Amino acid sequence: MSKKLFLIPALLIAAFGVAFLPSCKKDCKFDTADYSGQYAISEDCSNSAPASYAIIVTAGASDTEIKIANFWNTFGAAVNASIDCETITISRQDPDNDGYFVEGSGTIDKSNSITTITLTYTVSDETVPGVVDKDECSGSIFIKL
Repeated sequence: MSKKLFLIPALLIAAFGVAFLPSCKKDCKFDTADYSGQYAISEDCSNSAPASYAIIVTAGASDTEIKIANFWNTFGAAVNASIDCETITISRQDPDNDGYFVEGSGTIDKSNSITTITLTYTVSDETVPGVVDKDECSGSIFIKL
C-alpha cells in the first residue's frame, strides 16, 4: 500500500477523534455558584455530641476551590476544599494553626431545588505531642438555606 493511501485514512481518523474529543469532557451538574451560600448542618461525630449549626460556603481562588466558614462549629478560619463536579475533597489542613487538623470528602446533590452536601471527615487534635485524639464525623448533612 502506498504512503498516500495510508495517510488519508489516518488523517480522517485523527480529524474524527479531534472533532468528538470535547464531547468526552466530564459533564458537571454544579459550579461554584451552586455551592455558595449558607447551610444548616446536622452532624453526629464519634467524640462529640450531635450538633446543629450553620456554615457559610464561598468561592475560593479558582473554579475548583471553595471555603467553608465555621466548619465543625469550631474553626475560626475557613476550611479549604476542592470540588470536581459532584465530589468535594478536604485535604489535610490546620485552618487555625492551633494543632487541630481536618480532612475528608463528600458529595453534593441538588434535588427539587434543595442543595445538599454530605461529608465524611475527621478532625484530629494534635495539640499534645505524640497524642492524637480523633473525632470521626460520618455522613454529616449540610442543607443549603
